[in-house]
Amino acid sequence: MIGGDALGVALGDDMEQGADRLPIGARRPVRVLSPAAAGLALALFVASLVTGCGPAAPDEHVFEGATMGTRYTVRVVGPSFGAERLEQIRQRIEERLDDVNSKMSTYQADSELSQFNRWQETTPFGLSSETIRVFAEALELSRWSDGAFDVTVGPLVNALGFGPAGEPLALPTDEERAELLRHVGWQKLTLDSAAGTLSKSDPEVYCDLSAVAKGYGVDRVAEGLEDLGVESYMVEVGGEVRTAGTNRHGEAWQIGIERPVSEARQLQKVVPMSGWAMATSGDYRNFYIRDGRRWSHTIDPRTGLPIEHGAASVSVVTPTCLEADGLATTLMVLGPEEGYRRAEDAGLAVLFLLFDGQGGFEEKATTAFEALLAKG
Repeated sequence: MIGGDALGVALGDDMEQGADRLPIGARRPVRVLSPAAAGLALALFVASLVTGCGPAAPDEHVFEGATMGTRYTVRVVGPSFGAERLEQIRQRIEERLDDVNSKMSTYQADSELSQFNRWQETTPFGLSSETIRVFAEALELSRWSDGAFDVTVGPLVNALGFGPAGEPLALPTDEERAELLRHVGWQKLTLDSAAGTLSKSDPEVYCDLSAVAKGYGVDRVAEGLEDLGVESYMVEVGGEVRTAGTNRHGEAWQIGIERPVSEARQLQKVVPMSGWAMATSGDYRNFYIRDGRRWSHTIDPRTGLPIEHGAASVSVVTPTCLEADGLATTLMVLGPEEGYRRAEDAGLAVLFLLFDGQGGFEEKATTAFEALLAKG
């Protein structure tokens, strides 16, 4: 079970048709773009709504780079910033993203998470407050979803080719999958937030935080910007977005939900947002075909197999991106019936995009999502 597939769309003033991806932990030079170059900054693609193409206004600055196997974009709006101030913002962005990656990556052997995964003991393992926070959210989601969300599904993620090693030469047999499932289960983890420790009842438990770490990284950057006094911003990492204040036109940020088609990037819906975060999960890009069967990266921890239902993507709007990121994956696993019911009962703002059987898509929005759009 891996997080959103860069399916959200942050709307600006130009369009970029996608960006290459790096393995988690890989680095690429980070640039602070001048206002004239700002339109090229978005990690996914940038679309024009009404204003047309053109350079960014002088009071908007865009920062972009690579992180967590994907790309990030940060847009900051406010008074004119000098070079020293821009450098301070750039450093804060990099520091926060690097910190999350160094703690929660399964691709970095020295990360806290990788060290915990190698821990062959059932005694408590000390973790940073940041990693404890993310595990706490993950375990709460597991309880809420009755195991549809489960960070211990890592061995199955790896065996099916969506982990650090990539696509396998041979898929696991039913017997091998059953053996892996013996070591899966969020109940095998015990978190002691006060002591700052995590323990596992099964030494073979292996955790993957990919479904929540990007969202948490977005939150950490947003908090860092606020600490620096930035009041209007849009932070996006691999399609997970958090906003505050207004865009350079003095309006709510226009955040798009991507149409779930694999051949090109298209816009499905625009969500005006200020003070909210949004994450989207889908399985139509990160997949492969083997022996005539489609294997997607969204794996149901209860069966050990990729999901097979009518949902193409799920978008969730919440106050924090950590919540939105985990919920998007959870609801994608639960599917358009049970997932929608749970979201509606919980008062969550959620949009399901469903395959309509004719090559198109049907929108299925919760009451809270419809209310969010109505507010504009």
